[in-house]
Amino acid sequence: MFQKFIFRIIILLSVSVIISNNVWAQVTMDSTNAERSTGERQGPIYHIDWWVTVPIIVVGGAGGLYWISSPKSNITDAEVASVNPANVPSFDRISLHQNIALVPKWDPYALAGQQIGAAMPLLLLIDPEMRRDWTQVIPIAIEANMVELGFYSLAPFGPKFITRYRPLVYYSNAAQSGINRNDGNNKDSFYSGHVASVAVSSFCMAKMYCDYHPDASPWLIYGVATLPPLAMGVIRFMTLDHFPSDIAFGFAIGAAVGILDPELHRIDNHFLSFCMFSSPTMGTGLTMQYRLPETAVN
Repeated sequence: MFQKFIFRIIILLSVSVIISNNVWAQVTMDSTNAERSTGERQGPIYHIDWWVTVPIIVVGGAGGLYWISSPKSNITDAEVASVNPANVPSFDRISLHQNIALVPKWDPYALAGQQIGAAMPLLLLIDPEMRRDWTQVIPIAIEANMVELGFYSLAPFGPKFITRYRPLVYYSNAAQSGINRNDGNNKDSFYSGHVASVAVSSFCMAKMYCDYHPDASPWLIYGVATLPPLAMGVIRFMTLDHFPSDIAFGFAIGAAVGILDPELHRIDNHFLSFCMFSSPTMGTGLTMQYRLPETAVN
């Protein structure tokens, strides 16, 4: 799993650098023409503090490494024999009535979906303005992915700390399809990391595109953004790796991170300040103040 996320970063960085080297002169011309025709944009849309962004990326990647390097123990035969479909919530039991023989046929689609999800943010570079700001757009996309990876690897609601058997564990005929129900990875049903990773890329793209094009229809843009993670959700459902609730939660957290991460980068820390305070009645602490750009004094 961690290797797949590393693969995402390598794709985003390497392809973006290649594109920037080949089209930088054309980008400058395109952006200049765009500003002349639409009016000059006042300052950058996003603000990156590298002292914050780089540690977030490192921590997210380290969390993924920690997760992959300390897998859960295998499921014993006694544990496999003790699984009870009656303990599965009624809204998830649809996963217990599928054709397990189809799992090997759907597995390749999961890998392909991960690779497509890794490359999706690069589509933003087709847009002239966003291509000009690729040094902001691409790092934010990487950061959003690493934030989601950090949640998946380190959060108490992630698979590292929650044990839930995948649906395929409940199939007594799994071995006939070449599936090992005793694999420790089958304890990681909650939540779907595949769906979350595709959702964070898809909704990060939608958010940034809407930020650069405020006249675009958000209903249309975000509607399209739901399609890739939904498709991945169907794939992971068919591979019997996740219950519907696992998929829904992965979708929700991926979408939330994909939207919130770029939004936080719209706050210029030039207008954000921290200071210590001390009061006889309130004690000592830290205050945060944000001044609206219109009232800030440069």
